[in-house]
Amino acid sequence: MDTTLTTVGNSAQNTSQILSWDSLPKLLKSILPQDYTYLIINFNKLSPCYTAENFAIPQFELDAFVDIDDAEKVHKWFLEFESHSKTTMPQSKGYGVKGKEVLFREKRHCIHSNLVKKKQGKRETKLPQSSRARNIHCNAKIHLRLEKWRLKTSHPLEINIKFTHNHVIDSAESLSFQRVKGEVRERFLELFADGHSSASAKYSYEDELHLSAENDQELLEMLADRGKNLDYSYIYRLFQEYRNNTLGSRNGTKMFERLTEAINNYNSSGNGKAVLQEYDSRVGKAFILCIVTGLMCRVHEQVPQAGELCYMDASASFEPLNTSITLLFTSCAVGALPLGLLVTSDELEITLEKALNLLKTILPPHSFYGRGSQVGPMVFITDDSSFLEVDSRF
Repeated sequence: MDTTLTTVGNSAQNTSQILSWDSLPKLLKSILPQDYTYLIINFNKLSPCYTAENFAIPQFELDAFVDIDDAEKVHKWFLEFESHSKTTMPQSKGYGVKGKEVLFREKRHCIHSNLVKKKQGKRETKLPQSSRARNIHCNAKIHLRLEKWRLKTSHPLEINIKFTHNHVIDSAESLSFQRVKGEVRERFLELFADGHSSASAKYSYEDELHLSAENDQELLEMLADRGKNLDYSYIYRLFQEYRNNTLGSRNGTKMFERLTEAINNYNSSGNGKAVLQEYDSRVGKAFILCIVTGLMCRVHEQVPQAGELCYMDASASFEPLNTSITLLFTSCAVGALPLGLLVTSDELEITLEKALNLLKTILPPHSFYGRGSQVGPMVFITDDSSFLEVDSRF
């Protein structure tokens, strides 16, 4: 049987009591955001709902007003409400507000409701055998309304909450539907800017979660919460979006502008030299990138074997642009030491010849242990690849 715990005043605001967050009942503290005051009109505690596993889920209805006076602040309050209550409630009905009498009005239902499922249409279920059920006919909802005439009062925003979830809101399954937090998204963009891929960014971020958790229970909750710990498919899409916005499309103008900027910065750093030939299929120009690092320069100048022997080895492609990586190195008592690096868009003989000529322009003055780039090493060795069967006279 339903019981009314609190009924303060009536619909007239001036007869109702204003409560700070600290003064709210414990049940309301668990869902309502802090840093606001609330004018409680009606708070009815209902009989709890029991799950199949016999978990008791608190149920209540709340009619109240909040000290918020513009639409932007309403949106901010609602995001805090979702985060604090650990619920996800998409908009289920809009009201076409024109801003004359009503400044903001929305109705939202729990993401597990049938109404949300109908509004979002028939989407293909990617994992039909998954136990993660999205539509379980949850009836929980919230109604937000900000009317112009109420702006003169201390608490203009009207909220009507029917907190009647039929599932455990902080279970791993429910938390996996949480909306991604803006600050978490920004953190991943920072990791991408630092050079992380989608996979390494996920590992690095999860390490941060492990270090920030105060106990095992908090860690488990954070790892299950999609709002704080993004699923890999979202991270991958975010990485693709970041790469397209930062570098542009593959082989596009923006990508080469960014690469030219990176090469100029590298050449100015004093850590080595690089030279680029941009790809242009219209005139038959292959993509070529040549790099000589500081370590490679020291090998050229200080290791005698650099003037005696040079190996050339071309790898297979390891990335989406299908480029070939060719490494020049020598051998000494400590093993193989690098002399130069070529990255090319194809494996044609003319492309490698052009790449070698570009490489000569950035080799140190005393390359190949003083023999110079025009003479090259005494012996030049390649494998039997037709790609590497070019004139070995450097």
